[in-house]
Amino acid sequence: MKLYIVAMVFLMGVGQIAHAKDKPAPAVNASDQKSFTTVSAWVRTQMKDGGRYAETDATEQARVNARLDEMAALFENKGSVDKMSTDEKVTLLNSQEEINAILGKRDGDRLICKRERPLGSNIPVKTCETARQVEERRRNDSKDIRDRQINKQKKWG
Repeated sequence: MKLYIVAMVFLMGVGQIAHAKDKPAPAVNASDQKSFTTVSAWVRTQMKDGGRYAETDATEQARVNARLDEMAALFENKGSVDKMSTDEKVTLLNSQEEINAILGKRDGDRLICKRERPLGSNIPVKTCETARQVEERRRNDSKDIRDRQINKQKKWG
């Protein structure tokens, strides 16, 4: 009986560890002005073409830049989180959470895993790809379909 309880506790712990790995690491997390300046510059460069967050659209980039500017103003006035008032800390945390939510959805390095049954088999297979690979495949497939439709129309006139 004791072995059964120990095994259940172990399995619950393993499940929590596996679940924790599924959550993306926050992109913006800083406690003082120097570290925030570094992180902010990195995020702004990663939102450009070819960056980790290149999938963000113009409105999302504007929101992220506005929140980064708000956070920069707070750090400019106080220097670190320790010196901020409770209201300023709440504002900082809310801005940080909004940025991380936007960037978490648009992270090109985020793994997307699926369990699917291959054609002709009942045994499910787990496949994982990055969000960037999924989007690139989607674009290529759409282009291929458009090209085939155009060629078919040219053939039949």
